Parts: sequence; structure tokens; C-alpha cells
Amino acid sequence: MTDIYEQKKQDECQIDSSEQENKTTNKINTLINEQQDQTYQEQQPLNVQEVQSEHSMITIQEEEEQKFYPYYHGQNYWFISKFAFLDLTGYQLFLKKHVLEKGHKIEEKHLPILSPWEDLKKTVQNSKYRVNQYKQINCGDIVKIIFFGQLKWLSLGCFFCHFTEAIAKSCISIVMSKLIKSVGRDEKDNAYGFAVILTFLNLLSIVTMHHGYNFAMIFSSKARMTLINLVYLKLTELSAYSITEANIGKILNLVSGDINYLEYVFITIFYSSICFVSIIFGCYILWDRFSGPIGMISFAIIFIVYPIQIVLQYFNSKTLKNSKPYQDHRLKLTNELIEGIRLIKMYAWEQAFYKMISIMRKKEYICLLKINFRSALDRLFSLISQIWSSFIFFVILYYGGFRETMDVAEMISTIQLLTFFKLSCVFMVSYGIQSIIHIKVSFTRIATILNIENSEMKNLDEINGKEQENNQTQNYIGPRIKLQNFTSFWTSQVTDETKPILRNITLEIQEGESWAFIGKIGCGKSTLLHAFLYEIPAYKGSFKIDGQEANKGILSIAYVEQEPFIFPDTIRKNILYGRPYDKILYQKVLQASQLETDLSEMKYQDHTEIGERGITLSGGQKARVSLARALYQQADLYLLDDPLSAVDANVAKNIFHMAIKDFIFSYQIQRNPEKKKPIVILVTHQIQYALECNKIAILNQGELIAQGSYEDIKSNLYMINEELAQQLNNIKESKQKEYVVEPPKKRKKIKTKVTNNLIGNEADQQQLITLKTYFRYFQFWNIIIIICVLLLEAGSEVILNYYQRIISLFQEYQDQNDIDTAYYLLGMLTLGLFICNLVKYILNTYSVQTSNQKIHQEMLKSLTLAPVSYFDVNPSGRILNRFSNDLSLCDNQTNSVSLDVLEIIGNFLFALITLAILQPYFIILIVFIIIIDVYQFSYAKKIISQLKEVELMQKSPLFDFLKKTLGGVIQMRVYQQQNWFREQFLELSNKCNLSGLSYYYSSRSFGFNLDMVGFIVQTIGIFIFLKLNYDNIAILSQGLLILSTYNDLLQWGLRQLITYETQMNSYNRMFQIIDINPEPPHYIKEDDKHTNFPQDGRVKFDNVFMRYRQNCDLVLKGLSFEIQSGEKVGCVGRTGAGKSSIIQAIFRMAEIEDNKDSKLLIAGLDIRKLGLNKLRSNIGIIPQSPFLFTGTIKRNLDPFHNYTEEQLWKALEQVDLINHVKSLQNGILTDMSDVNSVFSVGQKQLICLARIILHQKKIIVLDEATANVDMKTDDFIQETLKTKFSDCTLITIAHRLNTIADYDKVMVISEGQVIEFDTPFNLLANSLDSISVDKNTEFSRLVKNTGEQNTQAIFDITKSKQLKR
Repeated sequence: MTDIYEQKKQDECQIDSSEQENKTTNKINTLINEQQDQTYQEQQPLNVQEVQSEHSMITIQEEEEQKFYPYYHGQNYWFISKFAFLDLTGYQLFLKKHVLEKGHKIEEKHLPILSPWEDLKKTVQNSKYRVNQYKQINCGDIVKIIFFGQLKWLSLGCFFCHFTEAIAKSCISIVMSKLIKSVGRDEKDNAYGFAVILTFLNLLSIVTMHHGYNFAMIFSSKARMTLINLVYLKLTELSAYSITEANIGKILNLVSGDINYLEYVFITIFYSSICFVSIIFGCYILWDRFSGPIGMISFAIIFIVYPIQIVLQYFNSKTLKNSKPYQDHRLKLTNELIEGIRLIKMYAWEQAFYKMISIMRKKEYICLLKINFRSALDRLFSLISQIWSSFIFFVILYYGGFRETMDVAEMISTIQLLTFFKLSCVFMVSYGIQSIIHIKVSFTRIATILNIENSEMKNLDEINGKEQENNQTQNYIGPRIKLQNFTSFWTSQVTDETKPILRNITLEIQEGESWAFIGKIGCGKSTLLHAFLYEIPAYKGSFKIDGQEANKGILSIAYVEQEPFIFPDTIRKNILYGRPYDKILYQKVLQASQLETDLSEMKYQDHTEIGERGITLSGGQKARVSLARALYQQADLYLLDDPLSAVDANVAKNIFHMAIKDFIFSYQIQRNPEKKKPIVILVTHQIQYALECNKIAILNQGELIAQGSYEDIKSNLYMINEELAQQLNNIKESKQKEYVVEPPKKRKKIKTKVTNNLIGNEADQQQLITLKTYFRYFQFWNIIIIICVLLLEAGSEVILNYYQRIISLFQEYQDQNDIDTAYYLLGMLTLGLFICNLVKYILNTYSVQTSNQKIHQEMLKSLTLAPVSYFDVNPSGRILNRFSNDLSLCDNQTNSVSLDVLEIIGNFLFALITLAILQPYFIILIVFIIIIDVYQFSYAKKIISQLKEVELMQKSPLFDFLKKTLGGVIQMRVYQQQNWFREQFLELSNKCNLSGLSYYYSSRSFGFNLDMVGFIVQTIGIFIFLKLNYDNIAILSQGLLILSTYNDLLQWGLRQLITYETQMNSYNRMFQIIDINPEPPHYIKEDDKHTNFPQDGRVKFDNVFMRYRQNCDLVLKGLSFEIQSGEKVGCVGRTGAGKSSIIQAIFRMAEIEDNKDSKLLIAGLDIRKLGLNKLRSNIGIIPQSPFLFTGTIKRNLDPFHNYTEEQLWKALEQVDLINHVKSLQNGILTDMSDVNSVFSVGQKQLICLARIILHQKKIIVLDEATANVDMKTDDFIQETLKTKFSDCTLITIAHRLNTIADYDKVMVISEGQVIEFDTPFNLLANSLDSISVDKNTEFSRLVKNTGEQNTQAIFDITKSKQLKR
């Protein structure tokens, strides 16, 4: 052992010295960012490739750090050392010396390595295999899998240890009774012999108890992580539709709340399971002690508690079940608030969400209050059960004539036995019943998830028995994809009344073809893509790939969705998406997706970290990253859901030709000559690109009304849709204009960089727990209640000790023939103890739950007032974790933990005082035990609480990853990266398991060491009392009683004190939400002076400088322009130029710089002098990505209930949605939980337009709002805005230049500055005599990139507008 420890010291010294030498370089990561030379490497032989493995989407360091503690728990320790927990104590002392004493804080890097038996892989695989054996799994099946599956040896170990402990504890009562009787009979040798046996039994019970709990903790951690992984594995098997049906809020709550709480439930369930052993031994002892069944009466009395417990817990289980839907709904709403915070703030809807969430929390709080009050009542009967049961038993014995005189030895040993029964039978059975209830509720909810039937796309004709022809794929010649009479449904439960989304689609797609699908919004274009993805629940007709039914097809698919899935990591990892890094292919992909220029302007290039939901990228950049990911897959089928609408005209044109024409149909075919030619299906509203595809298909109301080449469908178009035909004719060009692509710039090779962390490290945000934390928490309490609780606890301990004193003096009362007085005193003391504890529990429970409620409300308020920059740098999972995991722990545990600390520490201190009074020499032992325990507590507290912090922080990444998976389930399934996701989740689970076990091990070794110190004092104390108080049986018996029980719960009390401190970590983390620096006030007195703001629609930017966050680069750099009231202004520019930043400035999502004389005036008023609510609620916005939240259509239109239903229907009519909404079963009250099955993306935009119409704003902003709608709908929106808001100021950020051609002015933005600002005509023409674009401007260049005919069309519109002025 010494050699091992010396080796550890040497290793640590080496680590310390290397850390000192590399103090600065440790903060620097070397990047492998080799880029190709200007001579393109893609032209070199295709088999010469550089392939590197990209490990995961989890941001990890490029170079593996040397482990701080390069051993796993117990490595190189003998069995006997582990038996005494020396391995765990050694690790604690190692942390104390090498971390705490050097002024450092324990972090993840200080944890040991993962041992083979701590690895979850085998346990998860085995459990998953067992789950798969059941067609429908239930609660009992999960119990079998968890308790009697891979973890069965841990279960048996727990049971055996607690079984042995129960026997030892029961025998202690027998030995103590015989010891006291031996003293009474003056049998000194026998007395000392029994004292030795008593010492051995005490040691045996301590060792077995701690090993039992140690096994239980290991079991608990592994079982919890196994359950989470089983749920996760199930989710990765489900389609997006199935997950939505399962209720995302329920899934998040299940993982963050229910399963986390099981961690504590599992620990107590084993101890509760051996209560029958205690009952059997207890019955035997009492039968023997009182010579017959009369002794069983005390046992029967204490069992009165059981019916009370069962009734209370029955009601608790009902209440708990009722509270879960409230909690699920609250978390779902909170998640929506966090995910949609930017738009919620723009709409000034924070109060609406605050109110909705508060209502759900209030209902949850009432349920929690009921549960905790009942649990407190249960605790009351359990805690003092040894007092009232012994009193009733002694009364029955004496007044029932069973005993003429009472034997003090029998009374003392009976109280000791009942005290043990209180813990092993009453208390633990109470916990056991609660645990069983929680296990049943949670396992049932888990079973519901595991039993979800995956709604894979099923052919209803096959189910109904219609035969389908099934060709062989071998030597198959024919269309790769064939649809015949294809009819699809957005529900798996199809009836005759079910309305299909697509109807009777017949289509044949050959290899190497490019198809464009066009049509109005809501016509079924995106649904058709979901059909190709196998993501719709059911269909009729025939859908074949290579001659076989679609599910049997072998096509690899790449998918670019309308709302790109971007996860918070580097750009490179977002593109690679789990595939190995191929430098040549990767560089070609960047070039084809037009990302080269963007990356060259970024400080860290493709290693730039993206914020959550891609928040640090513009809409166009997100679309191109998603496109690059698709291109990198080298797929057989590309499904592109309108990616060109999110980028400007020039970039869109280059993407179409370079990504689709060149990369897919040229480079990919050259690279993979053995594969069949790929297919591209492009859903687009950019008609000019549809004309360049091989085939065009036109959808209308779910039906395919025309298909073929342009010439094929041209003759049909005029009969079907004259307006669309006219658009096609205007855009069709005689020949394709040559496009010029600038060669990509050679990106500078990054040698080193300071760690690029947009997302702050959670460990850096953690605050130490100090007295200030406790003081802040107890400020949520009433000071009078705190004083009352402390006084009531002191009164309870005094009464308890006085009760024991009366029992020890019972012989004297009998000698004085005053036994009635003794019983009277015992009765009054029992009643007083009951009342004291009842009032204490009521006050404590109410205060804890009410303080939690206040903290939640303050957190929620702070979150709604937080600036959007806070959400950019904090993952939503981390924030949501405060409202789920942290709050759930505080709701469920703070009350019981605080009472444990109060009562156990109080009981211990009063016991020591009583012992000192009984035997003054015991003061020496008291000093010894206090010094040793305080020393152990001083360093163990820091270690345990800091390890708990590490464990809590490890839960956030796990939760984040789960949310990423739920958000990107379609991408994961499309790219068949389920195993990659599962591996990353298992890796995170192992980290979480290791941090949890490290915390448990430290806590266990601390408890064991405390108990051993207590055992030494207890042993010495027994012999002191035996030696010095041999002649005074009253003092001896009371001293032995106190010594036998005082140490039982001391280590538990001190560990609960540490648990209470670690629980303060959860409160601290919630306080961090409360302490978020808020954005400027939402309401100020100045608002009252501007009741009619804005009086007009003037907008003036005067030398505006702005950055999104401190220490970030400026995004607006001296921006100056003025828009007159009623003007319609279009804002254009390259992606990332700063167009959307103008909107951020107008809505004050980021504050403009104060030190550069920046001013932003609306209606002549500096907007910084207004409250944010006043400003935002009076400006209308139709966002780039429409935001609809959970609830009805009515609530989405009018969350504050300011309008009548008639007004809402009128608004829907004006946006041409009235027929669609009326066709829904519940009309305007239709639930929007699965919004994609109710509205298309374009229809969501019309809902946003309806909001604008309802509110009648004088300034309206469109943030690329029509990018995802067809040209007809775009025209409809523009026309609606022009007619309904003719006197309003309209600011439109646009990529479709046709949209803004008839605007009053056009503003061209570049690098955060206005480079052109004039009428569209003046930017295109030199004079009114011009007949085409003849002016050299940036705007004219953008217009020319749309094609010759479209350029002329735009010019004609601008000239017509100019002539009307």
C-alpha cells in the first residue's frame, strides 16, 4: 500500500510540475485545420484521401489530457482494505492534499478513471435485450429487468448485508437486557462478557450497514442510468411523428424529474425489504422476554402505524399521479419559452407565458403541498413510535395485570428494540411504501414510453389485404422511385372520415433526374418529402423503390429541411455529422455550399462554435450548413426543402449550379462511378430554378395536377393556374446565363487558438456555498417560523430525554409506591412530544414548499426579463435543468433532509449532554468525538459537496444531448446515425455515472469513518459506565440505552447536513437564474407620456453602432438612414451583412452603443427612453421562422384575450386561412401541440400575418418572412400589407427582389453599413429614359443575378412605380 501511495504522489508531482510549466499553453488548443492548396486537390486521384475521425458532437479537446488520478476506485487495493473502505478514504485524502490544500476546486478532471464494472455498456445492452423480449412491457417487467437482470448480484449483495445487519441489531436488544440483568444480579463476569458481545454486534451492524448502502448506491446509479438509456434507445428508434405523439414535455420530465428521483428511491427500497427479518426476530425476543404472547402487544401497537401509512401514501400516490401532468405541461411551456424567447420578446408576450406557466406551477404546488403534509404526518407517527408504543405497552402490562412490578432492564431493552423497529420497520417501511409508489408511477410512465408503437410508414392497402406486386431488385430496370395512386395521412388511426394530405399521386423518378416540386403553401410539398423520408404514419396506394415496397428500398437519403437542425458545436462537426473527415470531399462541399467566404471571415473558420439553434449564424448560413451536411453524405436521393429561399439571389444561383448541377450530378458521379446516378428532389418557390430541373411537378391541395418537363406542362398550366403560368413564362429564358464563381480564397491555416467557447462552461459559473447562500435561502422563510421550529425541536429533545429518565427511575417510583405518578408523567410527555413535532412539521413543510414556490416564480420572472444574449451563451438544456431537475430535487427532498438534519443533530447533541450529566468522565470522550468528527466534517464537507456539484453539472450535458436528439430526430434517422448518437449518449451516461459514484463513495467513506469513531467512543463508554456506575442501575441502564442509539444516525445526520449543503447547490443554481442581469425595464413612468406611441412611422438610425454581446465584434458600424412614415423600404445584402441586426436594434434585443453618439429614433423619440414593452408591443413583426406555441389556434393569435372570436375569424379570413381552419375538427380551438400536422411552414407565416392584422401596428417588420412561401402567397402577403396597412411603415428584409421592386426605397447593407439607399429605380437606372438596367450599383448586381428576363421584369416594376410618384 505504501508503494502504491508513493507512486500516486510521484505521478501527482509530475502532473503538478507539467501544469506549472504549461500554465498558459494549457489554455490553447492546437487545431488540425489543414486546407488544400490553390491547386485544387479534388482534381487529384480520388483514392488519395486524408481521412480523420471526428468523434462526436460533444465538444471535446483535440488532445487527451493526462488523467489527474489515473486509477479507478479500488485499483491496487487489497480486499481487506476495501472491506474497511480504505480505498475510498485514500481517494478522499488524495483530493484533500492535491486539490483542496492547493486552493483548487474539484472538477471533472479530478475524477478517477471508469472501472470495468462501472461501465454501463454491458448493463444497457443486456437490459435492452430483455426489454425486446416483451411485446408489451409493464411495470412488473421493468422491475424484473432492473432488479433481477444484469444488476441482480448488486441486489443480492444489498439484501444480504441488510439481512445480516437486521440480525445483529435484533441480537443487541437481547444482549443488552442480559447485561443489565447481570448487573442487577451482581454477576460481574457475565456482565463484562455480554459487554464484549455487545461490542462485536455493534461493529458487525456498522460494517454490514455501510456495505449494504454502498451496494445500494452503486445499484441506484447504474439502474438510473440504465433506465435513462433504455428511454433514449427507444427514442432513437421512433419517427418524429411518434415522438411528437408521445409528448416531448412528458419525455423531458420523465428523464429530468422522475428517473432522477428514483436515484434516492432505489437506495431506501432495499433496507425496507428486510423489515420482515426484524419482525421475526423482534417477535421471538418479545415472546421470550415476556414469557408468552403478551410481549407481542408492543409489536402489535407499533404496527398501528402501518394502516395510517398505507392510507396516507394511497392518497399521496393519487395526488402524485395528478401532479405529473401539471409538471409535464409546465416544463413543456418553459421549454417553449426558452426555445422561442427571441420572438416572444419581439411580440412582448413574456407576461402571457409567465401567466400560463405560473398557473401550471400553482396547480403543481398545491399537489406538492398535499403530498408533503401527508408525508410529514406519516413521519410524525413513525418518528416517535417507540415512545407512544412503549407507553401504551407499559400501561397495558401494569394496569392489565400482566405485571405487578416493572423491570427496568426489560423496559430499557424494549425501548431499544422498539427504537430499532422504528428505523427498520416503521421508518423504512414508510420510506419503502413511498418508494414503491414512486417506482410504480415512474416505471409505468417509462413503460408507456417503451411501449410506444413506432409509426413507421405503413401501407393501409397491405393491411387491408390488397395484394401488392413485388418486383425483384436484382437486375431491375425501371424507375428508381415509383408512386402510384399514393394517398397519405398525418395520423396512424385512419378512418373513412380522415382527411388525406396527399391524394392519388402517381409519379415515376428515374436515376440521375432532378425534380422541382412547386405549388402554393399548404399544398403538400413538404409532406411529400416526408413520405420519401418514411416519416408519415400511413398511406394507401403503391410506393416503390427499385421495384420493391419503399421500406425495403436501399436508397441512402440526404435531407435539407426548411428549418435547419443545427446543434451547438463547431461548424465542421455540424457538417460531418458523425462521418469521418475526408479533406478533399470536405473542401469541395464547402465550395459547393458557398461557405468558403463566410468561413474565411470567421476568426476560427470551420472550428467556430455555433450557438444553440444555430443562433450565431444567419438564416442563410444555417441553410448552407445543412446543405453542406447533405452533400457530404454522398447520398442516392437528395431531398431539398426550399434551401434557396433563405439566401440572397446571387448565392442561391451559385448554390443551384455548383451544389446541384456540378457537385451532385458531376463530381459525385465521378467520385462514385460504381453507384447509380443520384436523384435530386427540390421543393422551391424560386420558379427560375424549377425551370432548370429535368422535371417539374405542380401540387395543388394535395394533388399532383401536372408533371414533366416545362414543355410538357406548359400547355396544361393555363387551364389550371393562369397566374402561375404567367410567372413561368416571364422567368423562362432562351438560354442559361453563364455564372461566374470566384475561386475560393485560401483560408489561413490556424496554428493555435484560444479555446473557442461561445457556450460558457457551467463549472465556471458555479458559486461556492457560503453562509450568504443559507441566509439568502432563509429570507424566503418567515423569521418567526424559523425561531418556532428551532424551539419546538429543542422542546422535543428535552421531552424525549426526560421520558427516558423517568423509565430509568421506574424502580424508585415503585419503591415509593408512586407508580401512578410515573405513568401520568409518561403520558403527558408522550402527548407533549406529539404536539411539539406536529406543529414543527406543519411549519417546516409549509415554509419549504412555499419558499420553493417563491423561488420558481422569481426564476421565471427573471428568465422572462433576461436579455437574449443570455440565451445565446447558455444551452436551453442547462436552463431547463434548473426548472426541472434542480427544482424537482428541492420540491421532493428539502423538507425531509432539513428535518433529518434538525432532528438527528439535535438528538445527538442532547444525548451527549445527557451522557455528560450521567457520567462526568464521559466529557473526555465527548471532546474526543467532537474534535475528530469536526475535523472529518471540515474537509469531507468540501469534497462531498464539490463532487455533488460535479455530478449535477454532468446531468446538464446529458439533458442537452437528449434535447438535441429530440430536435434532430429526422436528421438522425435520415443519415442513419442512430448508433453514433447512442454511443455519445452512453459516453455521457458513463461520465454521469462516474461522477455520481464518486460522490456516493466519498459520502459512504465519510459515514463509515464517523461511525467507526462513534463505535470506539461507544465501546469505551459502555465499559466506563460498567466500571463506574455498576452500583447505580438507573444511571447504567439509561447510559446504555443512549449509547446504543445515539450513534445510529449520527453519520446519517452529518451526511444529510452535507446533502443539505449540496442541495444548496441546486438553490444556488436557481439563484443564478434569479440573478441574471435583466434587460432594460419593460415599464417606466415615461411610457405614460406616450400613450399613442408611435404617433407616426418614422424610423431614424443615426450613427448606430451595435454588438450582440460584450467582447463581440460590432455588427452595425455607424449605420445611418431615415425612413419616413408610411414608406415601404426593402433591405437587401449578402447573408451575414447585418440586415437582421437592424431588426434586433429596432426591438432593442441588443442595446446600441452609448459611447459613440448612437441614436435610434422612432416617431422622433429615442427608443431608449421607452419601456421595452411599450416599444415592442407597438411594432409588428413577421419573423423568418414563424413561432407557434402549445395551445389552441385562438391562444396563438390572442394570448392576452384582447379580441373577440368574431375578430379572430375575420383576421383568418383576411389571410385566406378561414377555410383551412374551418376544415379542422375543432376549428379555432384546435390544439397545436403537433403544429406540423396542422399547418405548413407557409401557413404558419399567415398566422403571423393574422396577428399583425389583429393588432394594427404603425410599423411592421418582415424578416425574410416570405422566404418559405410560394410567389403567389408572397404577393398575397405583400398586397395584404399594402392594402390593410397603406399608411404604415414597412421594413422588409428580402432575398426575393421581385417582392421589393415596387417599394418606395431599397437599402443595401454590407458589413454593418448602408452602402446604397434610394428608390429601386434610381439604383437600377441612370435616367427615366432607361429601358433596362444600366446603372452599376450593388443592387443592380444583385438584380442581374436573378436572370435576364427576371431582371427586366424587376426593372419594369421599378420604372412603373417611379412614374407614378
